[in-house]
Amino acid sequence: MLKSLNNAKNWVVNLFRGLIVGIGTGLAIFIFANTIYWAEETTMKYPFLCLLIPVGALITLFVYSHLDDGYKKVTSTAIDEIHLEQDEESKRENLATSQRDMNISPWTGVVGYFMATLSHLLGVATGKEGVGVQIGLAVASFFARIEKWAKAKLLPKETGNNPNAYYLMSGASAAFGALFGSPVSGILFGTQFASPDVTRLDAFLPCTIASYSAVFVSKALKTHILEIPKVETLSFDLRNTLIVIGFGFVTGILSKLFCIALDAYKVHNDKIFKNNRIFKVLAPSGLALIIMIVNWALADNFYYNSLSAPLLYASINSTVPWYGFLVKAALVFLGIAAGFVGGEVVPLLVIGGCFGFSFSKLFGLQSGPMAIFGALGMLSGGTNLPVVSFTLGLELFHYNEPFLLFASVAISYVTSGSNSIYEHQKRYLSK
Repeated sequence: MLKSLNNAKNWVVNLFRGLIVGIGTGLAIFIFANTIYWAEETTMKYPFLCLLIPVGALITLFVYSHLDDGYKKVTSTAIDEIHLEQDEESKRENLATSQRDMNISPWTGVVGYFMATLSHLLGVATGKEGVGVQIGLAVASFFARIEKWAKAKLLPKETGNNPNAYYLMSGASAAFGALFGSPVSGILFGTQFASPDVTRLDAFLPCTIASYSAVFVSKALKTHILEIPKVETLSFDLRNTLIVIGFGFVTGILSKLFCIALDAYKVHNDKIFKNNRIFKVLAPSGLALIIMIVNWALADNFYYNSLSAPLLYASINSTVPWYGFLVKAALVFLGIAAGFVGGEVVPLLVIGGCFGFSFSKLFGLQSGPMAIFGALGMLSGGTNLPVVSFTLGLELFHYNEPFLLFASVAISYVTSGSNSIYEHQKRYLSK
């Protein structure tokens, strides 16, 4: 009887945790996503702002050099925090686990918000979901600290499991769900992003409540999200299955190369620039600016700047240059190398979508489905989250033929290996 009462209490507490995190994150994502949309529109209206990219790189360097690493590596800190909570030896060493401090400051979300806005205002080829998830984690940290304070005041003698991990997973679920209007993808992201080898079903309830409530708040406030055009699906037959398997293999290799290039740069950039921090950000930001100017001179557009949502849409229902995925990948790489923040999920979708379009034209295939398979395959390989990518295909891309869709993300995931845009994720992967 006592065990049943404790279970009921935990159920109610976790439900409440998920609800407050979801509502808080939904509101924060509304402000963040619509600010990013405003920044992109401003850049399109005043393209000369792109000339300030090297200045923005210096500002970003200045801000983060005066803050500790935790302000820029929020997701990595969250991954470590979630695993620390799960580690039984750590729990034995810290008997009062419920009193351990949260390592993520709520201020990380505020800093990330302003720095991501700067990135997009200058047209840097970066995403928004990375900082969006950081904002969700910051909101979760804020409520975790309130709960700790309340317990210390009202129930000073109570001990028990530290709820920090549940808050963090709920915050990640809420942010991802609200950013894409995809609640199921948000749930799976929150329970899997720390380590795809383990789905944290113990956090399933708060993550579910957080993701759905954040999406409801986000939609009610009309948060700006990607609006993917609908396409005709490929029929599920042997020929198409073999084509999709082969394409998934190639997409997995592409995502692997992208992640390897990022990792290699992070490891060797000090040697390349001999610890000259200013030149370290000026060189890649200057090169990115040159590519943007050349593209503008030749194509008279800025489709490769910022999120490049129009480029993704065009790869699905229109046409893009065959080399589009290379230009976008180069600009994303240079933006990250220059220290700008934002995220890599949408850039991966755009790179993969453009690659899928080019692949389809090379082999005479339907461009729409192949662009979608490329976008989600690139995401699957780059994040090690094939199930999240699959559900995002159903929810965001509205692709209603599940068999080939799952084959594309699964093969890409297997081919890509353990490489990931979430660098600390590799610590906890078994493959």
